[in-house]
Amino acid sequence: MPKVSVIIPTYNRSYLIKDAMDSVLKQSYSDFEIIIVDDGSTDDTSKVIQSIKDERIRYFYKENGGLSITRNFALGKTGGEYIAFLDDDDIWPEDYLGKMVSALEENLEYGVAYSLFKNYHPDGSVEDGFLRNRFISGYMTIRYYKKTPCLLPSATIFRKSVCENVWFDEALKNYEDQDYLLRISAKTKFLFVIDTCVKRRVTPGSLSKDKLSYNALLVFERFYFHLGGEKLIPRKTAHKKISEHYRGLARIHYKEGNRKAAVELLKKAVRFYPYYWKNYRGLLKALLLSSKTDKLSGWQMPEPLPNEITVNGEMTLTNINRL
Repeated sequence: MPKVSVIIPTYNRSYLIKDAMDSVLKQSYSDFEIIIVDDGSTDDTSKVIQSIKDERIRYFYKENGGLSITRNFALGKTGGEYIAFLDDDDIWPEDYLGKMVSALEENLEYGVAYSLFKNYHPDGSVEDGFLRNRFISGYMTIRYYKKTPCLLPSATIFRKSVCENVWFDEALKNYEDQDYLLRISAKTKFLFVIDTCVKRRVTPGSLSKDKLSYNALLVFERFYFHLGGEKLIPRKTAHKKISEHYRGLARIHYKEGNRKAAVELLKKAVRFYPYYWKNYRGLLKALLLSSKTDKLSGWQMPEPLPNEITVNGEMTLTNINRL
């Protein structure tokens, strides 16, 4: 069995997939398998993949179902002691696997290792993925409810043991990465590896453009109230974080003149964290908006996520007890 199972999900990325694959095949560390799952591509992605001859490549084609379903399909095919994800538009440096595996083998108390990453834009500009002070080692769960840690799936490697019975939620169409990592964080400590850096290519669709996405808020609420988060996170910390998400969404609606949405979201913000004066100021300003010009007068509060994770079309409970 190979030491590392590298998972590359792909969909209609024939113009990018070869670069991602080459960055794995050129690794100085060679004890790996590459599991490529094509999520029903309609371009010549399969032709590009099959043109690369290497016995470590395992290629699967399935009907289109979305990123979470594709990753779960791949997780079911892994045989390695470690699991590494690589998105089809990202690139690893040649030393990536070697340094990440070595870091975990030298630090047995950690179940996950993660590295720096930089965003490479089409115009040639390059920027750090996040501020350097967000990169730390230790338990990450509480960090999500303070300042979100800098975790990118393509820059993260897992012991397979910590991934057992933890799946991507197929009901989520965005923020599924952070939902998965948040649930993993409840099982183990994360190790930051400073001396390697992943190249994240910013392409259409690689960064969410949906500013009104509620998934982050719903993920934080579900984890805290229904997946055992209350055992790990102080009540005040969790409620403050959730309140901040409601206020942030309300701010967007306020700027667009959506009175009903802004008011209802700010009421939620106040309910969760009544100690913050900006919640009240925002609510007062939203109440002064005209209901006659409200473009979303029929707006409704988003439904909460199911209390369970959806896998293979079925809901399953997730055990978050730490190892």
